[in-house]
Amino acid sequence: MKSFLQFLLFVLVITLALAGLYAWKSGQFDRAAATPPAREAHALPDVKPVIGRGSVPGLAALDEEFTRVAEAVIPSVVSITSRRGAAVDPREELLRQFFGLPPSARPESVPQGSGAIVSKEGHVVTNVHVIEGAEEIVVSLSDGRRLPAELLGADPSSDLAILKIEADGLRPLGFADSDTVRVGQLVFAVGNPFGLQETITQGIISARERLFSSEVANDFFQTDAAINPGNSGGPLINIRGEIVGLNNFIFSQSGGSQGIGFSIPSNTVRRVLDQILEHGRVLRPQLGVVLEPLDPATAGRLDLPDARGALIGAVQAESPAAKAGLQPGDVIRKFDGRDIRDFNDLRKRVAAAKIDSTVKTEVLRDGRTLDLEVTIREAPQRGRLAALPAPPPPGVVPQPLPPAAPARTGDTGALAGVEVTALTPDLVERYRLPENIAGVLVREVARGSAARGRLRPGDVIEQVNDTPVTTPAEFAAAAAALPPEDAAMLLLARGRVRSFEVIAP
Repeated sequence: MKSFLQFLLFVLVITLALAGLYAWKSGQFDRAAATPPAREAHALPDVKPVIGRGSVPGLAALDEEFTRVAEAVIPSVVSITSRRGAAVDPREELLRQFFGLPPSARPESVPQGSGAIVSKEGHVVTNVHVIEGAEEIVVSLSDGRRLPAELLGADPSSDLAILKIEADGLRPLGFADSDTVRVGQLVFAVGNPFGLQETITQGIISARERLFSSEVANDFFQTDAAINPGNSGGPLINIRGEIVGLNNFIFSQSGGSQGIGFSIPSNTVRRVLDQILEHGRVLRPQLGVVLEPLDPATAGRLDLPDARGALIGAVQAESPAAKAGLQPGDVIRKFDGRDIRDFNDLRKRVAAAKIDSTVKTEVLRDGRTLDLEVTIREAPQRGRLAALPAPPPPGVVPQPLPPAAPARTGDTGALAGVEVTALTPDLVERYRLPENIAGVLVREVARGSAARGRLRPGDVIEQVNDTPVTTPAEFAAAAAALPPEDAAMLLLARGRVRSFEVIAP
């Protein structure tokens, strides 16, 4: 019995010892879990940069400067939302009224674009196509404020519009001299692509004086800075935070940026801004000539010393050029004391001239140098900013006007055999014409006509010589008034490109 008790005591001691050992080990594990060793505090050791900023001072400085430019200009760029009321089917409204239902809600489209603040008083520059036809324009600032904007004026020919907002603490951007911009210069495109606000991309000026365009009349800077839908109206900025251009459109086969974007030069933007603020509209200087390319071969045929200058192909009747004595075949070598490089150079000099100013013009004619004086006049206004008509009252079904009958010219003269018809919204959409266009659409050009090959179906004739034409009857009258031996100078719109075309009988 005593041996059995001793055995039980031995078992109890062993059990207590094992229990104590287990408890001690458990405490060690818990403490180890709660406070892991310092060497296991990070899964990976700290890794130092392989290149210190001091080792690449040029890149470090460039990185810092890019950031400074972005921080400086983003508060001056706005997002623009233009609200347009959508049409409601009047027949649907009649049915809703008959059954006592409330009028259907008018949906609205809210296309977005960009703009730049250019004065502390709240003037904003943007594109016409961003706000055209808008019933309401809302400007969103980078600090979150949403403000109504007033349209002060627009110039469809250059696709530029000026808005006004009322707000405190605005940070305007200044304008650079776009004549001094060089190919290869660093630029930044700022805007709201696809509605993503405060977006900035970097690139260079890829080319200057690009002439193909949308419906605008000015040349462009080409840039590889990424520009996408929604960037329209946003500024193109230089490294000093100045506006060198206003982003306008892109060349793309995908709908997005492919590295080919176009911006309106800042001098054009500034000129439109100043004239709208001063006159309420753009005063466009007129010389009154149609210019032809002057290449070395043409210069050789004309016995010119070189291919420098602008060759006059035609002169508008009663224009400043005609009154000054300029003639077809003249080559303008100097304008207002400055050498003329080519026809585009002359066009820019004329656009910068003041209305009613007298400009000394040097021309070459038959091997002789002539000094003429041209008094610049204001060109007639051709386009107006289109606005949506007011919706019809509920229950009223608007009756469409009957379309004007097509007109065909006679069998003689420069415009013989040209058939035109009135413009309709369907035709404007089908041929992708500017919304502000006014003229007649070419339906057919007869075989044997002098205009065959010069005009084609879908072209819009806006003007015959100095006569605007808006109906087929007006076009037929203008064509009939041409002497049979005289050429006709037409202002044409082909798609979204406007140009002059001279047609000789």
